[in-house]
Amino acid sequence: MREHRLAVGTALATFALLVVGGLVHATGSSLACPDWPLCYGQFFPPMRGGILFEHGHRLVALCVLTLTAALTATVWRRRPDPALRRLTALAMALVLVQASLGALTVLFRLPLLVSSGHLATSMAFFSLVISLAWRLDPRPPPLEAAPRGLVGIAALAVYAQIVLGAFVRHTGAGLACNVEIPLCAGGQLWPAWGPAQLHMAHRIAGVLVGLLVIAASLRPLRAAGRDGGRARLLLAAAAPVLVLLQVSLGLWTVASYVAIPVVTLHLAAGAALLADQVALFLALGGRPAGAREASRSGSLAPAHG
Repeated sequence: MREHRLAVGTALATFALLVVGGLVHATGSSLACPDWPLCYGQFFPPMRGGILFEHGHRLVALCVLTLTAALTATVWRRRPDPALRRLTALAMALVLVQASLGALTVLFRLPLLVSSGHLATSMAFFSLVISLAWRLDPRPPPLEAAPRGLVGIAALAVYAQIVLGAFVRHTGAGLACNVEIPLCAGGQLWPAWGPAQLHMAHRIAGVLVGLLVIAASLRPLRAAGRDGGRARLLLAAAAPVLVLLQVSLGLWTVASYVAIPVVTLHLAAGAALLADQVALFLALGGRPAGAREASRSGSLAPAHG
């Protein structure tokens, strides 16, 4: 049970880290601290202006790193399952890669590929921690496995759309089409200008991914309504709501001239949609055989060391 709580806590802290990281970029605070890992040589510099966002992001990242290390150590000490141990080792590796990319982002003055890779890695880590929280849940699965291929494709599509959005953010293409909606400046569906093309690709992909997510949620929604799977029902029902919220926030981001609160909410909603699709994919698969028994034996086993 302790491992499950740690995994849930790590997932929540990671979501907070994603939101704070969105604020760093939205407020233009990415280079408020020119050195790394300290800020102007201090662990606790005056937390005001851009330093509040940039160094605050680093402190939250340190919390996530600490939680991940605690989760990894706890699983390796209490759970003999090789698959769980491999997943926690991968989580530890990803969080270290994430920290390294954060350092390179600062030291090399925001290179595009590194900055976008920083977000891509964070979303992959977030998805992995959600998977760990599910696998470590000591409660038995209420239902048998169900078809989930389309949900898995939708989850991957949401991830790809978030990464594409990272390129839009880090190339400054958020207003490349001005504030015209739904077409680009001059009423064009596909403009000739490179940044505007990137922006429109993100818009078009957003619509397609949204339709895919809604389509993928229909079958689980109907099935959960029949067999009484409450978790599956909630996750499937949340998917269309999150899609509509995300699309609305995307349009509002443009209409508001990329206002800080709106663009941050847009990122948060995207992360929530990814979490929903990953969780739904896992819930449809059923928990691995013997997971409950392994959890019980692990929780009753004496601690070593």
